[in-house]
Amino acid sequence: MNKSLGVKIKNITLKAPLLTSSGTSGSRDEINLLQNRKQVLESLGAFVTKGVSIHKSLGNPDPRIVEVRSGILNSIGLQNKGVTRFFEEDVPELRKYGIPIIVNISAATISEFGELAGIIKTKDKYNVISGLEINVSCPNIKKGGAAFGSDPVLVEQIVKEVKTKVKDSLCVITKLSPNVTDITQIAKAAINGGTDALSMINTLKGMAIDIDNMKPVLGNQTGGLSGPCIKPVGLYMVYECFRSIPECKRKEIPIIGIGGISNFNDAMEYILAGATAIGIGTQWFINNRIFEEIHKGLTKYLDKKKETISNLIGKAHGNK
Repeated sequence: MNKSLGVKIKNITLKAPLLTSSGTSGSRDEINLLQNRKQVLESLGAFVTKGVSIHKSLGNPDPRIVEVRSGILNSIGLQNKGVTRFFEEDVPELRKYGIPIIVNISAATISEFGELAGIIKTKDKYNVISGLEINVSCPNIKKGGAAFGSDPVLVEQIVKEVKTKVKDSLCVITKLSPNVTDITQIAKAAINGGTDALSMINTLKGMAIDIDNMKPVLGNQTGGLSGPCIKPVGLYMVYECFRSIPECKRKEIPIIGIGGISNFNDAMEYILAGATAIGIGTQWFINNRIFEEIHKGLTKYLDKKKETISNLIGKAHGNK
């Protein structure tokens, strides 16, 4: 274990600042890949699951993924088997990973977020789960389907509801949507609600049109854009939150940087911008050695600089 790579997200100790990104990693579906590729588990700091909801969800109609220039559009629609089957089928396998497990959660109402958090806390008899990542990009059915994540008042209420249910037994991370005018306002709302950390960014809204059929390509018409093309947006939003929010700048509220990370350079840019750790998703579809490659790149960089990740968080902001 290389101590220079170690970081902490509140009470979660990560041996490396590398996480899977929810929505692109599965749950137990990934166990064979990870068990057969020991180097992946050795490179990861934590595993973030696909989104889990109270009840089973079939997701959106096909087609649900389309490749676009420098990225992909997806409209999976939070398909999952529900929290009960998640604990019955996935959690026993996740225990074998030997690394912190963070569960991404989604719901349609504020009270449902709290209920789901409470269920997870109660069902986690063996303390397998280290944290919850709240997906505030979910549509709020009581507001006609508008995303929670664009309303700071609702974000604060959701975080407060989840935090009330789990107290300090689980690290609460709020995953922010980039589809807002000012992400710092949403980040501050999550902090006011009691979040322990922030992760950013989720996908950008986008679409593709089939010019022969003259119809949208995706079955849901629109989807979430991810991949290398969104990296400058994610990087800017991490930088802006670290620069503008005192709790982030003091590293009291760690940031997990996500969006378009394709290589070691991208990962290091996010860390210098203010991220304590980084999440990788789309690139894992393309390159199943991405975690090992970035781990090696970070190790080599830190050895050369005689530095640690912890010392380099937010270094691009200078000494101000």
